[in-house]
Amino acid sequence: MIENALPTIRQRVVQLYSNLTATHCLLCGAIDKGSCLCVACINQLPKLENSCPRCASPVSHNLLCGSCLQHPPEQNSSVSLFVYASPIDRLIADFKYHDMLFLSHFFAEQMVEQLKYRPLPQLLIPIPLHPRRLRERGYNQSLELAKQLSKQLSIAVCSKSLIRIKDSQPQTSLPYKEREKNIQRAFKVVNTMLPTHIALIDDVLTTGHTANSAAKTLRQAGVINIEVWTIARTIRQD
Repeated sequence: MIENALPTIRQRVVQLYSNLTATHCLLCGAIDKGSCLCVACINQLPKLENSCPRCASPVSHNLLCGSCLQHPPEQNSSVSLFVYASPIDRLIADFKYHDMLFLSHFFAEQMVEQLKYRPLPQLLIPIPLHPRRLRERGYNQSLELAKQLSKQLSIAVCSKSLIRIKDSQPQTSLPYKEREKNIQRAFKVVNTMLPTHIALIDDVLTTGHTANSAAKTLRQAGVINIEVWTIARTIRQD
């Protein structure tokens, strides 16, 4: 089912309040009516420069990283805008947990700029939340981002084709080595009439296990070309 549902009353109120109050830069406080961040602060964000085209890990010359050469992930390619560092981590937390849904428009604008020279997919699929987690949070930040990308790129978005059937622990609460097992068999495809080229939408690509599990599920359903689009990429220090 393509997403045409009206936003909830809560989301409408938050969006209206955001439109009225987001006239100051969230980072420095400067007045900027055109965006929630001023140009100076946007230019200082930790942009992800050269990165592996398959997993978005930082590399020197946009070539496949050693990890992808030895153990390629399920997705064919990954696009990530920023390094998950200050102040992007704070902005994503505000977007994800503190109802700042207007940030979805800003993040989508930045992503569209990076995507403008790429062949585009036929469908956007947000990484789903388990129903319990969705009830607790009130919204899925990945779906909110996907909706904005859909508007700006004129690509359909669907949150009903891929569902989360495993109420797994939050990945960030687990040691790195346990995260892959935690997310195994967490997703299910309920619509087998999927196009051959889709993009998975999420906020942060960390270990890649969540995206890999979702992409594997979609691959088994017949999707051929799978991309992963995220706002930020976590850089492992070990």
